[in-house]
Amino acid sequence: MIKLGIFILPDKLLKLIIIRSKKVIKKNFGEQKYLSHLPHCTLCVLNVSKKSIIKIKKEKIFIGKLKKYYKVKNYEVFYNDPITKGNTIILKVDKNKVLKKLQLTILKSLQKYVLKTKSNYPTLNMQKNFNKYGYPFVNINWKPHYTIASLSKKVKVKNSLELVKKFKIKNKKQKLNNVHFFEIKKNQHKLLCIKKIK
Repeated sequence: MIKLGIFILPDKLLKLIIIRSKKVIKKNFGEQKYLSHLPHCTLCVLNVSKKSIIKIKKEKIFIGKLKKYYKVKNYEVFYNDPITKGNTIILKVDKNKVLKKLQLTILKSLQKYVLKTKSNYPTLNMQKNFNKYGYPFVNINWKPHYTIASLSKKVKVKNSLELVKKFKIKNKKQKLNNVHFFEIKKNQHKLLCIKKIK
């Protein structure tokens, strides 16, 4: 089984801001969850078989004539993150029509490759999403973002937010030309392919 992560990657300037934010958190608060992860916005993470990767690489992504861009907003916090049990600092992404369509298009086209696994999500809606697509964060449950770090409860969120907010986002509008498919092994991400959005 392969854990397949399908991501949007930031442009060079945004990537630099995210990396600097991660470094300042590490310098001031030590190792925290997600600090070592490459800068990315997750569209979905799916469990698929190793054999299906060849077919997945051949799948095409068509979303039509929607304008292919999105905007990055401000730093926010997911308090009491259900996955990490910490407080997760993020850069919020504006969930526009193109992102909604892109996520659903990918999930629907890859549905046939998803391996069914047991799960127990906190809401009925998330559980339904997981049962249908193999991923719980879809539609109203999906809040697109770039993660900086998930802080342990010992770290004061206010102090960490003040440190990262000094990195101003100059280019909030991001082009959306490609999605990146990665194999995820713990904190390691191995690029499998890059797909053009048509």
